[in-house]
Amino acid sequence: NSAAFMLTLTEKEKRQRNIWQILDAIHDEALRTIPGIRRIQLKEMGVDVMATAAAPIHLILAGPDFQVLHQLGEQLLELCRTDPLLRENFYQPALTWTLNPNAYELVLNLPKLQELGLTPADVAQQAYYALTGGLASEFYRLPFVRQGTIRVRLEEPQRRHLGDLANLFITTGDGRQVPLSHIAEIRPKPIPTVIEHDNFRRVIGLTGYYRIGKMPSMDLAMEIEAKAFQKLNFPPGYTMEMRGDMTQMMDSFRRLFIGLGLAIVFMYLILVAQFRSFLGPFQMTASLPLELSGVFFGLWLMKMAFSSVSIMAVIVLSGIDITTAILLLDMIVRFREQGMPRDEAIKRACPERLRPILMTSCTTMAAMVPLAFFPGTGMDAYQSLGVVIVFGLIVGTILSLFDIPIMHTYVDDFQQWLNRILRRRGQR
Repeated sequence: NSAAFMLTLTEKEKRQRNIWQILDAIHDEALRTIPGIRRIQLKEMGVDVMATAAAPIHLILAGPDFQVLHQLGEQLLELCRTDPLLRENFYQPALTWTLNPNAYELVLNLPKLQELGLTPADVAQQAYYALTGGLASEFYRLPFVRQGTIRVRLEEPQRRHLGDLANLFITTGDGRQVPLSHIAEIRPKPIPTVIEHDNFRRVIGLTGYYRIGKMPSMDLAMEIEAKAFQKLNFPPGYTMEMRGDMTQMMDSFRRLFIGLGLAIVFMYLILVAQFRSFLGPFQMTASLPLELSGVFFGLWLMKMAFSSVSIMAVIVLSGIDITTAILLLDMIVRFREQGMPRDEAIKRACPERLRPILMTSCTTMAAMVPLAFFPGTGMDAYQSLGVVIVFGLIVGTILSLFDIPIMHTYVDDFQQWLNRILRRRGQR
């Protein structure tokens, strides 16, 4: 038997405990007060960063035999409950299925079945309908409107115990009745409550949850896998793999990193067309790695993991940082086209472009501060986006004001050196 219910909490500003403290309190109280409870699983189904229809931590054990899989699963579950590090960071560990001990199999005596003119299908069908029941007819109160069905099966006292199944009479083709125990042996055979497969393999899953502010989901999944291979004895043909957030994050990371690379390439090509130079845009894109120092510092300071939302923020931040470089270099190039020496052009362009650069960065940071430090209900999932942009802009803007003029000087010196080499070869 199982039951499910949903709770709607008040806004987090109006309560003293966060959602994870409430879930843990319900979990502990249910295990303590409800007798005979086998499993309780609490999920956050809102719009928070951990909202999910499935557990974010999911590892599978794969192998050919159900009983060996269940044994390995129980050992892994016990490891998660007893290991100090896993017990502190891994919440509500549970297996996706267990073995049902109240299951039996019928081992038929085929020679006796042949003597009685019965087939295994006849025995299975009669036993099934006697215990579970079968649709006999339907009754109608209105024309062409079915009101109900008539199910025929044994009464409850006749199908309550295992002995009732053994004493069940099977009818042969000529009308004779023989007890089931005369033609079959009833043996206990535990079976999985759910038959689960992954890539055509029999598997059992371990699921659970992590908490914000503690070990991230990817680190926690890898820690569970490492300790499982270290402490459990896997027979030949059995293995362990990661699923859940781990595989989804790796796929998201791969796609977002491809998107980040394409964004940088397209920005470079646009700058090449604008400045009519292949070397000039390098000094702009070279400032992009500087913002990452602020990104990782901000995530470390706020105790957040580098996630797919963070990569999206880095893509946005790259566009803002390129804007800063364009504002500064465009003014330097204009002054140099007017005949001003390079160093003098840099000295004049930096103070003149300082105000628009700071205004652009400060207005963007001001818009992101509420999201980064005071996220409202439902915006927790995007808090890392605000953190990445705020800290990335602070560090990236300050360092870019020094890096871009320096890079312009080095690139210009390289271009002059390259031009001298080409002129000498042309004179020869």
